[in-house]
Amino acid sequence: MIKKIVLFICISFLVNSCTKDDICSEGTPTTPLLIVTFKNYNNPLISKSVDNLTITTIVAGDSIHIYQYQTTDSIAIPLNLNEDFTNYLFVKEDATDNSGNTDKINFNYQRESVYINRACAFKANYKQLSADLEIDTGNWIDEIIVNKFIVENEEDTHVTIYH
Repeated sequence: MIKKIVLFICISFLVNSCTKDDICSEGTPTTPLLIVTFKNYNNPLISKSVDNLTITTIVAGDSIHIYQYQTTDSIAIPLNLNEDFTNYLFVKEDATDNSGNTDKINFNYQRESVYINRACAFKANYKQLSADLEIDTGNWIDEIIVNKFIVENEEDTHVTIYH
């Protein structure tokens, strides 16, 4: 009988020790991705897809593909949580001869940690966002405009790339 009472008390403590706040709910906002849209340089009101887009970044000496051979007019990419910059290689592949035109974009920002709650801990927001295109001969990207200098959600376009 004592064993049953002790078991009941232990189970009661376990059930009551977990509170609703100990589980990070699925709808809780997390560190946002950078939303980038592609537009026509000659007619800025029209979206323009990039054919066979590959996006690569280098983290700790390793090349990481974010997107590979996708045709799209908008993307969501992560920014580096450990640095105040992220460098991406945007490669537009030519499907006819498998050659690629690579443009390098450097994103600079200031990280801000925001406490969410005990279960979810922190998320990062990015402030003072800037984007710099490294100019070389044959850039396929014509212009980059930063629409939002603060990245705190994924509801708005942060950067527009004209090509």
